[in-house]
Amino acid sequence: MIRSKPCFVLVIGLFMALTAIASARAADQPLTACSNASVKGLYGLLINGYDSSGLYQMGVGQINSNGKGSFTGTETVSDDGVIFDNQALTGTYSISSNCTGSGTIKNVKNGTLSHYNFVVDPLGKQVEAAGTDSGHGTASGYALVLGTATCSTAAAAGTYGFHGGGYLVGQGVLQFDGQYVFDGLGNLSGIETRIVGGTVISASSITGTYSVASTCQGTGTYQFNGATVDLIIVMVSGAKSFFTIETDPGTVSTSVAHQ
Repeated sequence: MIRSKPCFVLVIGLFMALTAIASARAADQPLTACSNASVKGLYGLLINGYDSSGLYQMGVGQINSNGKGSFTGTETVSDDGVIFDNQALTGTYSISSNCTGSGTIKNVKNGTLSHYNFVVDPLGKQVEAAGTDSGHGTASGYALVLGTATCSTAAAAGTYGFHGGGYLVGQGVLQFDGQYVFDGLGNLSGIETRIVGGTVISASSITGTYSVASTCQGTGTYQFNGATVDLIIVMVSGAKSFFTIETDPGTVSTSVAHQ
C-alpha cells in the first residue's frame, strides 16, 4: 500500500497538468466564432476624435444592422462646436470568424465614405472600431447593442451615474461626471461636477426635463450653473444605459450613463 502512493500521486499530478494545459489552450480560442450575423439589430454608437484640421469631433447615433453586412441609422455629430443634428447614416461591414472586421460608413457631414476596422465581442454584444483613412482626421469609438427593451419616458425612470468630456470652444478641455435621476414623468434632477480648462465646478445641482421615444432615442435639457445643456439620448444595453451628445453650438461633448 505504501509503495502505491507515489504512483497514485504521479497519476493525479499528470491529470492536473494535462487539465491545466487543455484549459490554457481553450482560453486561447474564441468562445464563439463570428460572422456578419454576429452584429444584428439596434446598436448605440459613440465616436470621438479629431477632424482633418485637428479640431475636436464627436458623434452619437443609433444604427440598425441587418446581420448581412450593411446598416442604416442616424447620427448627431459636433465638429468643433458646429452641430450636424440627426443625420441619416449608412454603412457596410464584413466580419471574419475570428471576430475582426472592416467596413465603410458614410460621412454625415459631406457624404464621403470613411473606412474602419473593428473587433466584435459576441458575448458582450459590443463593437470596438477605429477609422483607417489617412489624411481625414482620426476617430475611434464603440457600439453597444440595445437588445430586448421597451423604451418610453416612463420606462426610463431610474438613477444613472454618468461621465464624459470633450471641448468647449473658446473655453478649453471639458471633463464631467455626476448623477441623473429620471422620475418617469419627464423630469430630471441630479448633481454634476465639471472641469473646464482647469476650473472646477463641484457637485452642482441640475434640474430639467427629458423624453424617450419608442425608438429608444430621446432628448434631455437641464440647467447647470446658470447654463442650459441640451442632449441627444440613445439608449443601449437593454435600455439600462445610454449615450449622449450635447447639441448646443460651441460644444463638443459626449457621455455614457449607467443605472
